[in-house]
Amino acid sequence: MSHDDQVRKLGKKFSSACHTNFGAALLSMRVRGFRGVPDLTLSFNSPITALSGLNGTGKSTIAQLAACAFRQPAGHSWSRYYVAHFFPVSVADPEPFTADAEVHYSYATEGTAAPQQLTVKRATKEWSGYKRQPQRANYYLGFTQFIPKVERRDLSVYGASTLVLGETRQLDTQAAGHVARILGLPYEQLGFADVSTTTKSSKLAMASRSGRTYSENHMGFGEGRVVYMVNTLETAPPKSLILLEEPETSLHGDAQVRLAQYLVDVALRRGHQIILTTHSAAILGQLSRESVVYLRRTATGDVTATHGLSTYQIDSHLQKEGRTPDGITICVEDAFAKCLASWIFRIADADLLSGCSFLTIGGGQEIPAAVKLLTDANRRAVGLSDGDMSHDGTGGVMTLPGSLPPEKEVFAHPAVKEYFANSPFSLDISEVLAGVANHHYYARALAARLMLEESAVASDACRAYAQAHDPGDFSSLIDFVRAHVGDRR
Repeated sequence: MSHDDQVRKLGKKFSSACHTNFGAALLSMRVRGFRGVPDLTLSFNSPITALSGLNGTGKSTIAQLAACAFRQPAGHSWSRYYVAHFFPVSVADPEPFTADAEVHYSYATEGTAAPQQLTVKRATKEWSGYKRQPQRANYYLGFTQFIPKVERRDLSVYGASTLVLGETRQLDTQAAGHVARILGLPYEQLGFADVSTTTKSSKLAMASRSGRTYSENHMGFGEGRVVYMVNTLETAPPKSLILLEEPETSLHGDAQVRLAQYLVDVALRRGHQIILTTHSAAILGQLSRESVVYLRRTATGDVTATHGLSTYQIDSHLQKEGRTPDGITICVEDAFAKCLASWIFRIADADLLSGCSFLTIGGGQEIPAAVKLLTDANRRAVGLSDGDMSHDGTGGVMTLPGSLPPEKEVFAHPAVKEYFANSPFSLDISEVLAGVANHHYYARALAARLMLEESAVASDACRAYAQAHDPGDFSSLIDFVRAHVGDRR
């Protein structure tokens, strides 16, 4: 099964039979009065929820409070999490929460019954509400899950002269394979060994590859953390809640992609609900829109949550050096839509184009949310969706010309066909594209036939399309952009 198929299957299992497939999953939280989060409501619309946003927007606060949502299952020995574990009151931090702070949780219930509602709040000096929480195995994997033992003066390093190596528990073949795939390393064995001195005992991750055996004391931070992370996800009881703090730390880009794919796989296989904080566009790009919650702090200090936006690059755009306050941001779906819009502006109003920058969002459904985020941040922004999305200007979003995706509109136009039919191309693009099922690959297929760059083919096609029109044909689009950026000449 492909990764995209796994993502779709995971979403269907959550929406159709959430409790059956994932247990008493968290469906929503309302957080009031905690450490920089005055009042925030967010939903968990997928078994995997990635909390993204700039530093200081409350990602860790949300994840830590989510860890406090469940009682430990009967018969299990591990400790549960309480609010006081993450929000201690001290002389240094006398008020990490307000007097009326509370968290309202909503849980999936069996059958078609309404979600269970529960509030944990401060009652005098203690927090109330814990006893009515559902039972569920719960793991918070922060940065302390794997701290290199040399950095914490562990006995395996500083008691090495008297160290005794005990029994080793091997990771099963499947779990070891997941670690190997994520890291791209050819392990022969992975496991954990008991080690002890005369007075203390500990546990060491052990690995064998290329005929060499070594312990976690000789692993990099990224490698060691993935070993511990995968071990937890594979050995935790089914339908556990797993909280991950920035799991991409110390992993290169390809490993981050494979880690995200693994999280989808393990949630699908084992019924885990996974909530993670992340700054990784590579991870976000492997998840569904339902999995992404974008947190943003407003000028007044409030925190807002935008669901379904898989475009962490918006914050990079907001902070990009040299961006002038008068610049206009045009949100489009992809590179081809950007190319078409650019040529329309060149033909109809070149001066307007000179004040624009384009931001590719990756999906037409996310364009309205992207425009809202930018305008809320006092950026002048509009969205231009593909013709098949049918936006009428409401919310600052309008469609590009036509009623079809721009690739279909452009490459079906007679002027574009004629352009490529003539010298030096002499190509029948209808014949080439007849065998291309996905319109997103039209320019790529033509580029391969012509031995050109895809961007060059797209630019030539969009120019021919735009030049075949009278500038007045695009007046409604140009007027829309002018109106939304305050230019009404």
